[in-house]
Amino acid sequence: MRCPRPRPSGEILLILVLIGCARPGEKQAEKAIQKLLPEYLGPARSYKTEVKGKSLGAVMRGRLREVHIVGTDVQLTDELLVRELTIDADEVMADLKTRSLKGVGKATFTARIDENRLDFMARKRRPRLLDLRLALRGKSVQVTLRPEVFGHPTLPLTVDGTLAVRGGGKSLDFSPDRGRLTIVPIPEAVLDFVAERLNPVVDLSALTVPIRIEKAESVGGQLVLSGTIPPDEIARWSARPR
Repeated sequence: MRCPRPRPSGEILLILVLIGCARPGEKQAEKAIQKLLPEYLGPARSYKTEVKGKSLGAVMRGRLREVHIVGTDVQLTDELLVRELTIDADEVMADLKTRSLKGVGKATFTARIDENRLDFMARKRRPRLLDLRLALRGKSVQVTLRPEVFGHPTLPLTVDGTLAVRGGGKSLDFSPDRGRLTIVPIPEAVLDFVAERLNPVVDLSALTVPIRIEKAESVGGQLVLSGTIPPDEIARWSARPR
C-alpha cells in the first residue's frame, strides 16, 4: 500500500483558506497586536489578545471580525493604574504593512480601578486639600477632608456622593448627595466648596486612547468605567507618532 504523498505548503494554505480555517492567521495577528499594545495603551503586567476572522485570507488581508483584549495592571497614565482593562472591537480593518488601524465598526471598553488607586490619584491631583481621602461605600463615593476657613483648617468633614460623567465622557466629577447629610446638616456652601475643590476627580482628557466614558459605578470595592472608543477617532489615534 502506497503512503499518500505530502502536499506542498502552498497547497495546504489554499485548502485552509477554502475551508475557512483562519486560526493560523489569527494567532499571528494576536502576537502582532500584543507587541503594539504597550506603545498605544501603556505598560502592563500582562496583555491577552483574541482575534477572530472569517477566513485565513481575510485575516492575512488585515480584516478581523472580532478583537478581544484584556490588560492587567495597565498604567494608562503616571497617576492611573487600571486593574483590568477590556477592549472589544468588531469589523477591524488594519494595514499590515504599516501596522496601523484603518477602521473599526464598533469598539467598547471596561476599566476597573481599585479603591486605593482612586484615592491615590485624587490626593496626588489635589495636594492642597488637607487629609483628603476617597473611599467606595457600596454604590456611592465617600470623601473626607478638612476644609480651610480664612486660611485655617477646620474639623474633618465626610460627604457621600456619586461620580458623574462630564466633559464629553472624558472626566468624572464628584456630586454630593444633598439628601444624606448625616445627623448634623452640612451647609450648601460647604458642599459646593468640596465639589469645586475636588473636581474633576478623574480626568482622562490627556489619554492617548480616545475613550468616551458612558457609565461609572462602584462595584465590589472597585470603580468600574465603561464606554466606547469612537470609530472616527481610532484611525487618528493609530496614526499618531510612536
